[in-house]
Amino acid sequence: MKTLSFYTILLFSLSLSGQTFIREGKGDYNTVLYTWDGKYLRQGKGVYNDVLLTWDNKYIRQGKGNYNTVITTWDGKYLRKGKGDYNTVLYSWDGKYIRQGKGDYNTVLYTWDGKYLRQGKGDYNKVIYTITGKVPTSVLIHLVI
Repeated sequence: MKTLSFYTILLFSLSLSGQTFIREGKGDYNTVLYTWDGKYLRQGKGVYNDVLLTWDNKYIRQGKGNYNTVITTWDGKYLRKGKGDYNTVLYSWDGKYIRQGKGDYNTVLYTWDGKYLRQGKGDYNKVIYTITGKVPTSVLIHLVI
């Protein structure tokens, strides 16, 4: 019986730790705006809230479903409009900065340091979101567009 209880608690804690919370502003205790579970971006805190985006490592789709409308295509550096590897580049990513359009010298819109998403270029600019966990860059970009 103790073993069963232990495994139940372990599985429950692992299922909770599989969620990443995206909070408003700077702070680990601020209001949760979005929940990320590795595939779905949900509004608010919880696994049963409305699904805003579905992610499958290449395409971001509207709502919940693998066959819904493709909003953007992600190749690891460029976020492109719609479905296609040669469509218009909306945003680019260089490991720290989210830039407008295609190019390493275009305007920096956001700075990402692994925990805080900041407006503009700089490590001391205003924090828009605090993120506790891992979220794909393409999903981060969708949060701010």
